[in-house]
Amino acid sequence: MALELQQLRQVLALAEHRSFVRAAAALHISQPALSRSIQNLERQFGSSLFLRSTSGVVPTDLGRLYIERARDLLRLADELEGEAVGHAAFHTGRVGFGGGAYPADSFLCTAAARFAEQFPRISVRLHSGSWDDLVQQLRSRTLDFFVAETSVLAREPDLDVTQIPAQHPAYFFARAGHPLTRSESPVRAADVLAWPFAAPSRIPPRVLDPLLAAHRASSSRSSAARPFPAIECNGLAPVKRIVAASDAVSASILPCIAEELDSGRFVLLATEPWLFLHYGVVSLRDRPWPHTADTLRSFVLEAESEATELERRLQEKHAPEARVGRMPQPGRRQRRPRARA
Repeated sequence: MALELQQLRQVLALAEHRSFVRAAAALHISQPALSRSIQNLERQFGSSLFLRSTSGVVPTDLGRLYIERARDLLRLADELEGEAVGHAAFHTGRVGFGGGAYPADSFLCTAAARFAEQFPRISVRLHSGSWDDLVQQLRSRTLDFFVAETSVLAREPDLDVTQIPAQHPAYFFARAGHPLTRSESPVRAADVLAWPFAAPSRIPPRVLDPLLAAHRASSSRSSAARPFPAIECNGLAPVKRIVAASDAVSASILPCIAEELDSGRFVLLATEPWLFLHYGVVSLRDRPWPHTADTLRSFVLEAESEATELERRLQEKHAPEARVGRMPQPGRRQRRPRARA
């Protein structure tokens, strides 16, 4: 019985996502094509690998055994591929990596562009999504690694999280002419969150806790409390369009809104000591790094370092010093305050 690596990856994706629709989307194939492939594989075994139901799919006993063997085989295949690509000096190959909305916009795109320019015969896939989506794609081996806020993944036993040294302060921002920009007193998080807040992705719990405390403080001042977030978007681009066209506010690290700040379309309102992002490079603990992925990682770290320098320049130029009690500096760890109920 001849087995293909593609079939092994399909079985692992189906076991991870527990759904033909979600697994097919992660693999970038159609759902009927995935179903046919799994059915053909089950015919070769003469037994079902998965139990189907309206609530999803689960592996059978044979399926669990197959999944464990598939992981071992793919691990060996990855090692061989990494060695082959290394010896072939990047003649051909593929690499996949990802990140959340902010790292994708601020430095991952730069890394991808530079890598593709230097190694034109390597296919590069950059996926932007929430950290749970990125973890699923990493575990199904669709991605080689991704960049995410480290606080949400540190306790995952099968993940290796290597912190990037610099911390990236984030700022609340609004359109030029927003009523908050005319405030004569320092603007705080509670003041900002009295306005509709637009979020581009899931917020790490480390940041969400004090945000919710500030939101409760703002709600206590008004009889009409707003939901938080008021607007959720799939990506940073729609958030920026919403903020530019309304009185909604948002928060971002500075490289993501550099053009809007320099043109005067956006204005920084405030920051807080806890309002920062600390990224790490996340990979599977038991999976060796292919030579292509290891090289791309060096491009990512270089681009992140450049984004940190840009952050410092933008902070010096645009940060609202008169409105902020304590200004965090890029690359320095800030003490986290206790969120007040």
